[in-house]
Amino acid sequence: MRKCFALLLLIAVVVAAAPSPEYEHSVTSGTQLFPCIMARYQTPIKVSGVFGISFARFSSRSAYRGFFLQLEPGWGGGKLNVGYRFGEARFMPIWNVGLTTSLMQTWGNPLQDVEPDQTYMGLELSGAFAMLGLNAGAFMHIAGDDEEHDWIYTLGVGIGF
Repeated sequence: MRKCFALLLLIAVVVAAAPSPEYEHSVTSGTQLFPCIMARYQTPIKVSGVFGISFARFSSRSAYRGFFLQLEPGWGGGKLNVGYRFGEARFMPIWNVGLTTSLMQTWGNPLQDVEPDQTYMGLELSGAFAMLGLNAGAFMHIAGDDEEHDWIYTLGVGIGF
């Protein structure tokens, strides 16, 4: 029951971040797809690579909003990230801020005394300026036998776009 409630809460937060109807009227072009590639170091999965795609809708002032999907394999685990972000771009993103619902699986030797073969679900706040990205999140333990870590917190820094 706890897992179902957590999943519903995470989905509700991402849906609530969707743009208002007024925004849709200000868009001057359709949805554009942009790749996302980043090298990141974060707790507990250590070094990871982020590979994803953004579905961005631009306004007349180079501002954009849209959903994104990312796959993030790393040395101590991996994540699947689905979120919504807004920001500004010219030929590449200048800055952005986003909220992500993430599913994380640990393996190998993760940081923070987190055990391998554990599954967590959580929310992350991410942001980037130029090519420097930051993220922080809270994850609830949903599968595995590590009873000591009901909640874990992530913090990360990365370089990419």
